[in-house]
Amino acid sequence: MEVLLKREKQPTLLGVNLVYLIVLLLMIGSQVILASWIPETSEGADYYWKLLIMEFVLIGLPALIYMLIFRMDIRKVIRLNPIKPGEGLLVLGMAIFGYWVMIIINLIWYWIVSHLGTPVGQHLPDIQNEKQLLAAVAVIGFVPALVEEFLFRGLILRGYEKFGSKVAIVMTGILFGMLHIQLLSIPSIILIGIIISYVVYRTNSILAGIIYHFVHNGMTVFFLFVQNLLIGNPEMAQQLPQDISQIPHDDLSVAFVVWGIIGFFALILFAGCVITLHIYTRGKGQVRAVSLEETRRLSIVEMLPAFAAMIIIIVNIIFEILYMMGKTNI
Repeated sequence: MEVLLKREKQPTLLGVNLVYLIVLLLMIGSQVILASWIPETSEGADYYWKLLIMEFVLIGLPALIYMLIFRMDIRKVIRLNPIKPGEGLLVLGMAIFGYWVMIIINLIWYWIVSHLGTPVGQHLPDIQNEKQLLAAVAVIGFVPALVEEFLFRGLILRGYEKFGSKVAIVMTGILFGMLHIQLLSIPSIILIGIIISYVVYRTNSILAGIIYHFVHNGMTVFFLFVQNLLIGNPEMAQQLPQDISQIPHDDLSVAFVVWGIIGFFALILFAGCVITLHIYTRGKGQVRAVSLEETRRLSIVEMLPAFAAMIIIIVNIIFEILYMMGKTNI
């Protein structure tokens, strides 16, 4: 049951869409600027510094400036509320079991996309020792969980609450996934974005989103570390395919069956956590108050920045597909 908050200064739909468009343009522009200022930022400390700059300055700062300019109560806007231990454990379970479900989704999507050409995967630095692992957990795991939740589940979710909780949850997840601007990860990240939006709304706490986001990213980093350790063994390296395209057709069928079984049981456990959380948090979800003036405003005008952002993202994805097909070098 949705409970409206008291009338206070809250993010508007137009405002959060403008912030989203600004963040997108800053991220795209930064790729050129950072490439010329810091040309070698693909590995080691340089990579982590670049990621820190992008997260805090390009993603977190515009949202913070917007809320400060309009003198909003940041704590209330972003739902900086405590969560019960039971809620935290359920969100933790969702993140752990959901991670394996996402692997299945990624495998299926990779297989579909591979018919267009060689998919372009996300580049992550080599993580070969404990020191690099801790740095990766902090910068790849915790920082994005903190900053991206501040923007999406803190600010953007509030803006879209003009349409009610369901639309807000779905739209925030879509915007979250699309901002990553990578064809290979869009379906799973959109789904993750929707799930995180849901747990933040149900618990009325951004901490739930940070927990889920951090656990998901942290597991990715940990398994990358384990993979690099295995590949560091020359004999093991010869037996491990670098991606799904290198798996023989017969073995690929077996891999899908094995992961399908793992994914099935993970999905059951994930669903159990979701149902339990839904029951446990009954009546706790809240949406912001929406004024009569805001409900009468033309939504199409407020959505223009989001439409512009989607056009930019779609164009980037089209160029990525053309690159995969060998039609362009851009």
